[in-house]
Amino acid sequence: MQLCQVIHPSDVCIDSTSHSKTAVLLKISQLLSQTYPELDPQELFDAYWKRECLGSTAIGQGITIPHIRSAAINTPKACVIRLLNPIDFGAEDKQPVDLVIGLVVPQEQVNQHLQLLDAIIKQFSQSSFRDLCRQTMCPNELYQLVSITNSPLETA
Repeated sequence: MQLCQVIHPSDVCIDSTSHSKTAVLLKISQLLSQTYPELDPQELFDAYWKRECLGSTAIGQGITIPHIRSAAINTPKACVIRLLNPIDFGAEDKQPVDLVIGLVVPQEQVNQHLQLLDAIIKQFSQSSFRDLCRQTMCPNELYQLVSITNSPLETA
């Protein structure tokens, strides 16, 4: 499996005007539930909020990866959002977040959840990749960038 297989082109958004952590989590929930009707936006939001209350999902360098598990799906789903104006997400490095990767994985796929998180972290840890993500002009460019630069992942 490749990371790009869990991101649908319609789940990539650039220059989102979300102004708070709550608004970002709501945007993730709306994006994913529009593409995948089996996902309830309110249930997603509640799960993302609950996860975020356990500790920030910001990994530094302007990146956050809100991630949850759900019994409503059989395969992982993800979205990528680039914010127009960075927001505070409680990152340890104190940098505001402008790149958001929302992830929802089937409830029972703990290993795959961890593998996807690891792959996303590795990919977005590369400063050149982050720079390219911040320079894309349209959602399709960002989707293509994520698709082309992904490395294969093992399935659980």
